[in-house]
Amino acid sequence: MKFTQRKLKKELLSKIDQSSQVQLEKVERYLNLVELFYELDEYIQSEGPLVLTVNGSQRFLKTNPALQEKGKINTQILALERSFDFKVETKIDDSGSDLI
Repeated sequence: MKFTQRKLKKELLSKIDQSSQVQLEKVERYLNLVELFYELDEYIQSEGPLVLTVNGSQRFLKTNPALQEKGKINTQILALERSFDFKVETKIDDSGSDLI
């Protein structure tokens, strides 16, 4: 199954209290960060992990700044994931397999 923003949003919305404006806003923020994350991915793929910097007569390669930004966004995504108040689905095991 391929990842899509639409499927991700649907999955997140199914796991939260949709009457909570805070939770809905978190979903939108999360999706925005995910979109930025993948846009940075595309930029890094097109420009490469190193970029040529020209400073007057000096020319040198340095790490693509998008790599660092991608790391920051990833950290924000993970923090936001931890802050979600997901509804817990409990499964009841009626098989009796936990009995001695």
